[in-house]
Formats: sequence, structure tokens, C-alpha cells
Amino acid sequence: MRKKLKSEHSMVDEEKEAHNAMAKWFIASEVNPNTIKTPSFAKLMSFMEPKFPPSVSKVENEVLEIYEECKDKAKNYFKGFEGQLTLSYEWMVLGNGWARKYVKGPVLHDDFVCLTAHFVDDNWKMKKRILGYTTDEDIPMEDFYVYSFRNAVQDFEIENKVSTLLLPNSEGFDEETLDPFMKWMEERGNNQFNPRVLLLYCCSDLFRLMVDDLLSEFSWSLLEDLRMLVGWGRCSSTNWNVTLSNLQRAVDMKAEDAFSKDEIYDDYDKPSDEDWIKIETFCKLTGCIYKVTKELFEGEYSTSNVFFHLLAELRVMLNQELASADNDYFIDKAKQMLERFDKYWNDMFLVLAIASVLDPRFKTKYLEFYCSKKDVNAEGSKPETVLDYLRNLYARYAASDICQKPICAEYLKFEGTPREQQESELDSYLKEAVMEWNKDFKALEWWREESQKYPILSRVARDILSIPISRATSYDAYVADKREPPEFVVSMKPKVANAMMCSKKWLRLCDQRQN
Repeated sequence: MRKKLKSEHSMVDEEKEAHNAMAKWFIASEVNPNTIKTPSFAKLMSFMEPKFPPSVSKVENEVLEIYEECKDKAKNYFKGFEGQLTLSYEWMVLGNGWARKYVKGPVLHDDFVCLTAHFVDDNWKMKKRILGYTTDEDIPMEDFYVYSFRNAVQDFEIENKVSTLLLPNSEGFDEETLDPFMKWMEERGNNQFNPRVLLLYCCSDLFRLMVDDLLSEFSWSLLEDLRMLVGWGRCSSTNWNVTLSNLQRAVDMKAEDAFSKDEIYDDYDKPSDEDWIKIETFCKLTGCIYKVTKELFEGEYSTSNVFFHLLAELRVMLNQELASADNDYFIDKAKQMLERFDKYWNDMFLVLAIASVLDPRFKTKYLEFYCSKKDVNAEGSKPETVLDYLRNLYARYAASDICQKPICAEYLKFEGTPREQQESELDSYLKEAVMEWNKDFKALEWWREESQKYPILSRVARDILSIPISRATSYDAYVADKREPPEFVVSMKPKVANAMMCSKKWLRLCDQRQN
């Protein structure tokens, strides 16, 4: 009898292990557990593991258990983490176009809110971890904008770690709306930043909205006529850099008089003179944005130190286009674009400028150059304002427990200089010559190497450089509308979808440590 009980117990353990392994595979591969129900998968599993027919409910239970284990590990990690976190908010919506047609199974949820933590780890590597991937079905409308933030902070116990919120460029996300959450954080948290939590806005969102301001002037019929003339693919929503390329091709063909020279175009509808003005305006102004977007997003990950000078260059380009404009439509659109840009620039100026000062290729030189221009007259756009904030920030770090470590005193003693009494690390850093320009410079690598020389200032730099100025990176920065959620999550139960999206990177980290 005992043997039989032991055998039954062993079978239960083996079945659980089998479903746990399947759950890990579904998480890592981003595959919906409902795939188990498909005949082809069932047939495959009958050959590979004939003793235990896979069960969707058992796999989902394992997914939820794995998530709880990963969340506990994440909480322990953050508890010992000495840096600061940025929480980014992204609302992802499944569109009504071709993507919806390829969803396998019923669409249970059209949209999700993705709440992600961004930070630089102890190895000076940029990391991001999803802390929440939830639908809005259970969120009270009066709590809509702050629920995801508060839920993530409570779940992962990171009240002392959050310094920045990266928000969509949406009217709903302003200081007044988020003030209750920020006060809630101030009561529980304690970090070196002042104000307690910085509100920043996504750069790729800004570019998308600036482009959309221009593209919204185009009728569907005009785009369809251009599509036929130039011969590009479908005319539905696509990345705006692709739209720019196609419209620029039309402008180039017009300049070459291609539509008149070749009789093949005689039967096609062509844009009117007014339409051509819209098209050329779009190409010139969006072309300026594309030059900067390409620099920021098509290479390796851009840390916050590179945004200041590139966005300043965008402002210069747009003003130059405005100054040389020769028609009212172009002037009107260029002014609208600059108005949207300047609002973003003023909101983001302090953080972008501080990050630029912490780039040894710039320090205060580029900031002083920018602020010396005649058209820069905003109260906060002064080198003194930026340096005062940075000095106060440095002083708070220097006084914090985190920086009171033996390495600081040991290094200063080893260095054999009276810097501790005469000048701060910040003064010493600013006094040294600006580094020779190198386009491939990596700020995080430089500060890691210099962390022995600047033990306190390097911690300031690590936390500032960890702030992502854009949620989207690479070619996701060109999306013409809100990003869509992965196909596999829209037909899943909300808790399972959240568990799978949050667990993926933590699970990979756990597996690496075990190996």
C-alpha cells in the first residue's frame, strides 16, 4: 500500500514538473497556452510525453506560480538595489486593421497598460523589467491614470526607488492628475531627487504627434492617388518613416517631371497644386525630425546624455525652415510644430541639460552655447539654474547612506589629494578639459571606468543616465499610432497575460543564475 501511495505521489510530482516546464516554455517563447488545444500540438505532445496529456488550466496555474516566484525574486533584487528607477507607462491598443485579422482565437482584450521599470544595474548595464501588463477593465475611471503606478510600487515594494515617471504625451497625464500619487510616494519614499518624483514625457511620442499634425491634413483619396503614382504597398497605418520615404519619392519624381514625361501616368489622378504644397511641407518638416530620430534610435540604445544636443539641433533646423518659408501653409504648419516642440522642450529642459553636463564631451560647454542664443529666454533655460540643481543633487547624494562606503574614503586617501577639503567631485569633474568628440562614445562605460575617481558623482550620473527619454527604441520609435500588444496576449485571461509578460525577463535571469 505504501509503495502504491509513493508511486502515485511521484506521478503527481512528475506531472507538475512537466506542466511547469511547459509553462516556462510558453513564457519564454511568448506562446498562448491555449495552443495546447490545437490538434497539431496535442499530437506532438502525445509522442513526446504520452503519460501526461497537457492541460491548459494546469499550465496557466504553473504560469501564475512562476510569476509569484519571479515577483519575490524581483522584490529581493530591488530591495538590495542602490540605484533609482524610472517607471514608464504605455497604453497599447489592438488596431482594426490587418493585425487583428491574424489573431488566433477570440479577442478578449483590445488594450493593455504596460508599466515598466528602467534602471542601470551594478554592472552599469541598462535594464528594463515589466512590472505590470494589465487591462483597464477593473480600474475605476477616477483612478485610471495612477492605478498602474501605485499598484506596481506596492506590489514590488519600491517606494524608495522611484525617482521618475515617463509618461505619454497625453493631456490626461499632467502634474495635476498625478499629484495624488506623487504625494502618496512622498509620504512613503525617500530619495535624493527634488522634487521627489520627476515627470517626463516620451520623445518618440512627441515625434509621432508632430508628424501626425502634418499627416492629418492628407485625405485618404490623396494618399491613395500617391500610392498609385509611386507604387507603394498598402495605404493603411504604417511607420511614419516609410510614409516619408514614399512621399519624398513622389516629390522627387515631380521635380524630375516624371509624371509628364511618361505617358504611363496619363490615366492616373494627380495631386493639385495645393496638395503638392502639403506634400512638400510634410517632407521638409518631417525630414528634419527623421534626421534626429535616426541618430537617436537606429543605432545602439541612446542614454539621456545625447538627447539635449540632438533636440536642440532639431529646433534649429525647424527654425531655419520657417525662416526660409515662402508660403502661408508652410509657415502655419512650421509654427504649429515648433509650438508643440517648445512645450515639450521646456518641460524636459532641466533633466536633458543635466544629462548633457554629465557627458564629458559636453560638460557645460554646449549648455552655455545653447543658452547664449538670442531666441533662448525661458527662465529655466540658464546654465546657472542647471548647475544649481546638479550641485544640490550631488550634495544630497554625498550626504546619503549609500555613498558613505569605505571605497570613497579609501580612494581619496589613496589618491593623496586634498580634493575632499578643497573641492567636490563635481567641481573637479567640471574643471577638467572637455573630452575630444567621439560619436561612438558610451557614457555608461566611461562613468563605470571613472567610478573609482568619482565615487559619488558616478552614482549621480548612473541614476540620471538610467532615465529613458523614450519608451520606444529602434524602429518602434517610428510607429504612426499607439503600439499594439503582442498577438498572443489578446486572447488570454488578464492575470495569465500579466504573469507571462512580467515573468519573461526575470525567469531568464533566474535560469542564468541556476546554470
